[in-house]
Formats: sequence, C-alpha cells, structure tokens
Amino acid sequence: MHEWTWEYGIESPHYSCTTLNNLEGYPSRPHLVRPAHALLLLVVFLPLTGCLGDVNSGDDAVGTYQIESTWTTIELESKTAYYADDELVSWNLDSSLVSQAIDDAGGNVVGLLFELNYPEEDETANGGLCTGGEADVPDLIDATATKSDWSLSASGENPGSHDVNLTWHNHSLLSGQVEGLTKAGIESQLAFGQRALGTYDLSVVVDARAFEGTFCTHSDEGENVQTSVSLHVIDFTILGADGEEISSLAVGDGAISIVIFLPWFVGVVVLVGYVVTQQRERFHLDLDLSEPEESAEGVSSSDGETLVDSYRARVITLSALYVAQGVPWGFITVTMVTFLAAEGADAGDLAYLLTLGTLPWSFKFLWGPVIDRFQLPEFGRRRPWILIAQTGMIALLVAMLMIPNLTDNISLLGGLFFIYNVFTALQDVSTDALAVDVLQPHEFERVNSYMFTSKSLGGVIGGAGLGTIIGVVGIRGAFLIQIPILLVIMLVPIFMRERPGEKRFPWEEGGVVKDEDEVGDVRDFKVILNNIRMAFSVHSARLGIAVSLVISLAFILIPILPLLFLQELGWTQEEFNATKGGIILIVTMLGAMAGGELGRRFGGKSMLMFAALSASLVTLAWGMLDSMWSEGWFMMLVWVAHTFLWAIVSICAYSLMMRVTWAEVGGTQFTGYMAMMNLSAIIGYQLAPIFADRFDYQTIFYIAAFLETMVILATLYIDPEETDRTLGVGEDLESLKLVPDATP
Repeated sequence: MHEWTWEYGIESPHYSCTTLNNLEGYPSRPHLVRPAHALLLLVVFLPLTGCLGDVNSGDDAVGTYQIESTWTTIELESKTAYYADDELVSWNLDSSLVSQAIDDAGGNVVGLLFELNYPEEDETANGGLCTGGEADVPDLIDATATKSDWSLSASGENPGSHDVNLTWHNHSLLSGQVEGLTKAGIESQLAFGQRALGTYDLSVVVDARAFEGTFCTHSDEGENVQTSVSLHVIDFTILGADGEEISSLAVGDGAISIVIFLPWFVGVVVLVGYVVTQQRERFHLDLDLSEPEESAEGVSSSDGETLVDSYRARVITLSALYVAQGVPWGFITVTMVTFLAAEGADAGDLAYLLTLGTLPWSFKFLWGPVIDRFQLPEFGRRRPWILIAQTGMIALLVAMLMIPNLTDNISLLGGLFFIYNVFTALQDVSTDALAVDVLQPHEFERVNSYMFTSKSLGGVIGGAGLGTIIGVVGIRGAFLIQIPILLVIMLVPIFMRERPGEKRFPWEEGGVVKDEDEVGDVRDFKVILNNIRMAFSVHSARLGIAVSLVISLAFILIPILPLLFLQELGWTQEEFNATKGGIILIVTMLGAMAGGELGRRFGGKSMLMFAALSASLVTLAWGMLDSMWSEGWFMMLVWVAHTFLWAIVSICAYSLMMRVTWAEVGGTQFTGYMAMMNLSAIIGYQLAPIFADRFDYQTIFYIAAFLETMVILATLYIDPEETDRTLGVGEDLESLKLVPDATP
C-alpha cells in the first residue's frame, strides 16, 4: 500500500510518467457522477505538458557551459620503508582519514597521486677482485595504485623517483568552454560521490639487481623507498555560456499576488465551517464510529483466535506483515544502493536496478483480479497468497546472497531485484486485501496508522539499521540477517487463521465454514470484472478516484524545497538531510498515529477535511511570511506543522478508501486507489518544473496550498457507508456478487 519514501511530510513515490486506465462502471446515476468525471478529466490532462514537453530541460539541456574549478591536493600518508627483493608489499588507506579536508576542498575526489623517491643504490660487494669502482646496476621499482575499477602502474630505476598519478575525471572539461554536453553529463565526468571515497589500494615491488662480473659480484637484497600518497580534490561550479551560475531547477521571477488567492481560501474556510455546523448529516459527517457494545474498551471485537473475531490478532498480523515489507524496502533503496555506489557501480547501474525494482510496484494493481479469482477458502482467502509472496521473498534473498560479485553481475542482480519486488508487491496487495476483508469499519483509521508505522519501522531496520552495521558484517551479512527476520515474521501468517473452520496446514481436518448460499460459489474473471464494475458504479467509489488523484498534487513542493533551503537559505546538505530524514520522519510517524486515533474518534472524513484545510493554511502562511524564512526556528516550525497535518490527511484518506471499497473485490479496488495516488504524485512532479520556470517561491507555495484544498472538495460528497449500503456486506452481498448481469 505504501511503497513510498517520506519527504516534505508527505509520501513520495519514485516513478515516471504513466497512463491511467479508465475505470468504467454501470451507467447508473449519470447526474451524480458528472462532476467527478469533470474533475478526473481536469486532473488527468494537467500533466500532459509535463509528460510531452521539452525533454531537454534542466539538467538534460544540451548546450554551452563554462566550468569554474579549484584544485586541491590532500596528503593521506608519507613514509619511508625497506622493500625486500621480489616481495610484493600491499597496503590500503581510507579517505575517512581526511574526510573533513575533503569536504572543505569541495568534496569531489578525482584522483590519487602516489609519489615514490629512491635516491640511493646500495649494492654490497661479495669479495673477489672487486676494486670498488664497479658500476652499480639500477634496481627496478614498480608501484600500483587502485581504486575500484580504476588502476594504474608505473616503474622507475634507482637512484631516482617516479609518480603513479591515477585520475578518473575528464580533465579537459576544466579548461575553456564545454559544448555538446548536458549539465548532468558534465557532473557525471567530474563528480563521483561515494564511488571515489573509501579504500585506496597501494602496492610496491622492488626488483633488486646487482653487478655480476667475471672476477667480482655484488649482492642487493632490496631498497629503501620514500612514498607519499595524496588525493586530488576539485571544487567546481557549472556556469552558463555567459558565465552566470545555473541551477538544476531554475525558479522563475513571476508572481501572483496573494490577493488573488485569499478569496478562494476564505470561501473554503466558510464552506467547511458551514458543512460541519449546519450540514453534517447531508454530507455524512455524523457516522456511528463507536465500537460494538459488547466490546471492552480498547478491544474491537470478541476474544477469538481468528482474524475476523480478534482485534489483537488483526493488529499483530497486519503490523507484522507491514514490517516484512518495510525491511527489504529500506535495505534495497538505502543500504544496497549506497553499497553498490561505494563499490564502483555507476549512475546507469543504479538507475537500472531501481527501475527494475520499481516496475512491479507500478503495475501491482494487476495482482488484484488474480488474488480475487484464485483462492483456497479452506486455508483463507488471502493467507495462501501472503505465504507464497513471503516464500518468494526469502528465496530471492538467498539467490542474491549466492551472486559471487555483485558489482560485476549487475544484470543478474537487476533480474533478481525485479522478481523479488514482484513478490513484495504481491504481499502488499494481498495484505491490503486482507485488511479490507477483516477490519471492522471503526478500526480503519487506527489500524491504518499502526500499519504505516510498522512499515516505517521496517524501513528503519532495513535502511538505517543494516546500513549502520554493514561495515562490520559486510553486504552478505546484511542479506543473511534479513532472512531470519522474514522467517520469524512468516510465522505469523503460517499460524494465523482468517475465519473459523479454516485449516492452517493441509494435513489438518476442517474447512471454511460456509453459509448455504455460498455452496455454489464459483469464481471466474467474468464475475470478478463484473463485480469491479459494480464496485465503481457506486457514486462514492467514483469520488474515491477523484480523492486519490488530487491528494498528492501539492508534490510540486518536493523538488522546490531543497532549492529553497540549500541555494537560497544557505542550509548545508547535512542539515537538510538530517532534518528531513530525522525530525520530519519522526513527526510523520507521530502524525500518522494521531490521525488514526482522531479519525477513529471523530470520523476519518471529518479529520481528513479539517487536516487538509489546516495544512493548506499552513502552506499559505509559509509563502506569505517570506520575511521569516531566514529564521531557522520558523522554517522548522512550519515544516513540522505541515508534516504532522498531512500525515493525518494521508492516514484518513487510506481509511476512507477502505470504507468505499467493496470487500468482494478488495484486492483490486483498494489497490487501484493506491495506484491512482501514485499517479497523483507523478502529476505533481510533472507540474513542478512548469510552475518553477514561471513563478517565484512565494507563488509556488500559494499554488501548492490551493492544490491541497482540492482534497477537501473531492472528499465533500463521499458517503463512507454508501458502498456497504448499496452493494451489501456479509450475507447481503451474496445475491449480487455471483450474477454477472446484476446491477445495484
């Protein structure tokens, strides 16, 4: 459900432009769905200029540039040592010894200078008729410097000296104008990031030669050699052809006055106030969200052993499954990618891996009809698919563990990445379908917050946790640690039962308890597709599409915030990343937990509208108070406030989508909503360069605040109970779900 990373306090998928397949339902209630159709068309066509526009924009623009650079040499080691004849002496040095000096010099290590000096020749006469005037035979001193795939050797004879000057950058770019390249292309030849840091391998071997005459011989057992090792570091700036500095995403200087936006926000505030005070019943804000009377405080249902009758079992199972998704997600996107970069994988390799890892998530909605169609009810509707997915995940980890050299087998690793994420996406879809099946309506908000927090916890284990200890256990140790973690989590679905009467293992007696109406239950794709059409024929289900498509349009701010903080306000990368990856992540998790509890107490729809309105007003104030941007405490305050509020919006939106999802096709319908939320983020990303090219920071904040209010309007007419009321729940749906031509 949430294969995303969190930035700006909202979720950020990393996908490219895609196409939304139109979901058509029955032509009933045409007068009710027209507004939703209009909103859908508006949202779908918004990003076309971004997807079809100039592909040579920003970093991809081929042109003429100038490079302004500063060159620094930083010494790593200087020593004198004796090297015995024909004995290869190897050692290594690490960039961490001078990490601060590297950062101060610009941070871009582009070469290694290995200097050798051997001023003497010290042969010893062995006796005989030696006069002392015999000429010494020069020794051969050979040295090699290696960093990842880069290696260079050079030799010299004593007395003398020589250098091994290993560089891996394109030095020709540092003189004169550069033509015919993109900005990103220039950076790829001058900045190597983590790949250029870490361990440098050095070796020296002396071939000691001595005079050999008819009546006199000399001996030479080795040589004293002075060595010095230094790093080449450059600090560079890419300038335009006119010598002016450029940025990867230029922010324009156009402005739209706040006066234009204020009437809209005043109107939205008045509308929300009117609805919640005067029209609560009409807009379905007065829902009965209380727990069943027979349930004790804090417990949602009776104390049973299966998921349908035990609240504790539901929470533990769904949370554990989301931890299982979070661990590999954090490992692959953080630990694995960083390891490969440090080991010499280039940007193309990493892009290849991440693309293959992302593809199964982009098309995960295709699993929906499959898991709805093929089921083994005696073992649970969703449980077999979850076990298949987890078994596949563990098997693929074992397969990746057996690859002899990861950096030399990128193609094989990429193929395994793809299959691995196929299984991970399958578990995600199956788990979401299970949640729709077994959660009671008053549990959606609270349990969704538990699930999201569990996914984040798994991400921390796989990313920060394994990333921290990889230096001790190595990459194979990181793979090995994941396997027992997933095996322990797998015990949860192995021993759980969804409903009374189901079997845990094939050799057990029993089977799912069915009603008489379910005896003839035959599932095929024709029935499933018909049920999908029925599900989306409900007015509120269609409006759920609108909510999903507008919820992340304000993602236009995600690529803008780094520019504002780093380029305009002077924050360092460390400060920005520590804030985004530390404080903001913690606040996001707190907001999700608060959203679950508040949504359960006051209604997910009500909290979604209140939180979205509050978040939009915070964004509006963020833009209006630009005079305060230089104050660190102010920027932190508004960022944290918005993060907290939008986490509430996200959790309540997931819960609302669960409410309008028909359980009969939960695996397909709910996954469809999640896919459309991904598309919404893609639209937001596509809009970012369009607005950034035309408007200043203030105006972009105003536009983002406006887009956030769209969530309120899309949510306003949703009736959370309409799907259950129209299509039925429990025994009521049996009369509909198996009749292909039935209409609600």
